[in-house]
This record gives sequence, C-alpha cells and structure tokens, in this order.
Amino acid sequence: MSDRPGVLVSPGRHPAVVANSTRDIGGVRTATVIATPGQSVENTMLAIVEEVFHVFWLARHPSFRPDEMARYAYPVKDLENLRRMLAEDEALARALEADTEQEAARWVATALQIRRDRTPRVADAARTFETALEMMEGTANYSARRSLGQSPGQTAARLRGERSAEGVRWRFYDTGTALCFLLDRLDPGWKVRSDEEPGLTIGELLTAAVARRGIEPNTFSEAEVAGFRTRAAADVADLAGRQQRLRAELLARPGARVVIEMADGAEPFRVQRFDPINLFVLDAGEVVQADFITLARQGGAVEVTNPSFSRNSFAGTIVLTAPAGRHPLGSGIRQVTIVGIQNALRVDRGEGTITVSAPGLRIELRGADVRTDGETTRITIPARSPAG
Repeated sequence: MSDRPGVLVSPGRHPAVVANSTRDIGGVRTATVIATPGQSVENTMLAIVEEVFHVFWLARHPSFRPDEMARYAYPVKDLENLRRMLAEDEALARALEADTEQEAARWVATALQIRRDRTPRVADAARTFETALEMMEGTANYSARRSLGQSPGQTAARLRGERSAEGVRWRFYDTGTALCFLLDRLDPGWKVRSDEEPGLTIGELLTAAVARRGIEPNTFSEAEVAGFRTRAAADVADLAGRQQRLRAELLARPGARVVIEMADGAEPFRVQRFDPINLFVLDAGEVVQADFITLARQGGAVEVTNPSFSRNSFAGTIVLTAPAGRHPLGSGIRQVTIVGIQNALRVDRGEGTITVSAPGLRIELRGADVRTDGETTRITIPARSPAG
C-alpha cells in the first residue's frame, strides 16, 4: 500500500483467510479476521485484538491448546455439572461487581470452591479442555475487551446471559476473561509472573492470590441454589428437545438422500476435514454437520459441502454421522446419512468403484454395494472389500 509503508495488500480475499483465526502466511504466523458489513466496528476490533493476541500467546504458552475433540464429548447433559457451572458463573460475576477488594476475594473464593467440587465429576479430557480454553481464549478475550475499554461489569453481564447447554465452549471464553480481570484487582503483577512461568494457569494464580488473604468464601442462599438447579434442568430439557426435533426433521426431510452403512467389522471412515463450529452433537454420539465434512477410508472418500450453508441454520445439504466408538468423531464414523441434496444424484459404476455425485457432494468408494430405493441411494460397505 503506497501511502502506508509496511502495509501489504492482496487483491480480493487471501486464500489463507477463511475465518477469525491464525494461519501460516509466507512462513509467518498471522492473525486473520473476516469483517462483514453487518458486523459492528467494535466487534470487528475485538476480533482483531483477540487474534493478534493469539499469535503472541501461542508462541509463549504452547502447552495450552484446547483439544476440540474433547468439546464434542463434553457432558453437556450432566445436570449437576451444569448447575455448579451456573453457580460458579454467578460467583465470578459478583466478584467482578464487588465494591471492595475483600468482597471480590470472597466471591472468587466461592467460585474456586465450587470449581474444586465440580471438576472431579468430569473426565480428565474435559478438565484439560476447560483449562486450555480459559488460558487461550480467556486471555485473548480479556486483552481485546480491555483494549476497547470494556468494563469488568460487561463480562459479568455475559456470565449471567442466556447460554444453551451445549454452548459450553463459549462459556470458558467469559470465565477466562473474568479470571484475568480479577487478577488485575487481586494480583496486579500477574502478567509478569505468567510470562516468566508459562506453565502456570490463571486459575492457579488467582487461587494463590485468594489464599494469601486467608478469607472465607461467601455462600449462596437455598433459594439461589434452587434457582441454579431449576435453570440447569430447563437448559438440559431444552437441549434434549432440540436434539430430538432436529433429528426427526432431518430424517423426514423430502428429496434425494444417501445412506452409507458399514457391515460389522468394516473399517470405519476417519474424519479428515470438518467445520468445528457449525455442527450439533445429538444423543448416542450422532453429529449433524451443517457446513462441510470430508471422510476417508482405505478404498475411498466422502466429501460434502453445503451449497446453501448459513450460520445457525440446518438448511440445505446436511450430513448426519453415527460414530464407530464412544467418541462422536474421534473414534471413526460407521454410518453417514446425507439429506437435502440439491438436484438429481448421478451414480456411476466402473472397475469395482462406485461414484455418486451432486452439487456439493462427491462419493467415491471401491468394493461397495449401491442400490436405489425411491429417493434413497443406499451404499453398503462390506467387512472386507477388494481394496483391503
């Protein structure tokens, strides 16, 4: 850019810029942000600071990288875990709003006690996921919100806001931000120590800051505890209802569809590429993929891209996967159902390979059987195919 020395421009969108994230561009870890006309300037600036901070943070704290696979197996319907998370959120919100440092420390002690009682209930992978999210996303969101002059009270409001039971990932953005704001108040030198000891978590730093004060935690009233339980039960019931309704709607959706089934003993598909944000985990590990997914196994692959994709929508070509093991995605996929296919399917057979294609869909498998029954094309993969 001739009038801005040091600023480089590229015609159109650079191919590496696909989301608000960080990518390697020309050998340099680079923050990438997609700004749209409908997005406020403040939200765009929040995203820019957040992603630039990620570049800085990941170079210094490489051990704190959330395993997204843990999110898909997170116990979102664990009523007791959700109840305690709601109580923890409220304790952190009150700490952020406290008039005195002493009162803030007491509510922090309450939140940390609830956390110590809550986390042994969840699996190790889930606990690690929580900590890594707070360390990576919490610190980045804190930096962004502070840079734009947002107050701790605004984060308190976010902690109290409506959040679906499955929205657990976003919850730790706000709890991590809250921990950072509270460290500013209770341990102002925390950033220097964090940089010097990158293995320390913000939770550990805050625990130490509260312990030095030797204070007792506050407690919630019986009515407040009952309120957390009621809200948790309602959130779990709401999630269960949405899961059931979406699954029923997808399976009843008119039009062409493809069903791929594995015979007992067949090698499952492995997930190679998918949109980690725009999906919805159902019961029994089934996952609704709203955007795109690529599955592969020895002898072929399935690639689906939804031509009608729109965020927060399940319109268009949707993929429903069923797991081969306990994890919804990490253990492999044993069954694939593709609905909402636009235009007619084309099925080709030749030299032991079947190819099924349509806009946004391509399936190529060796040694599989295919048959069409009305609008359903059913592909069966035997236990042992000629491909091995």
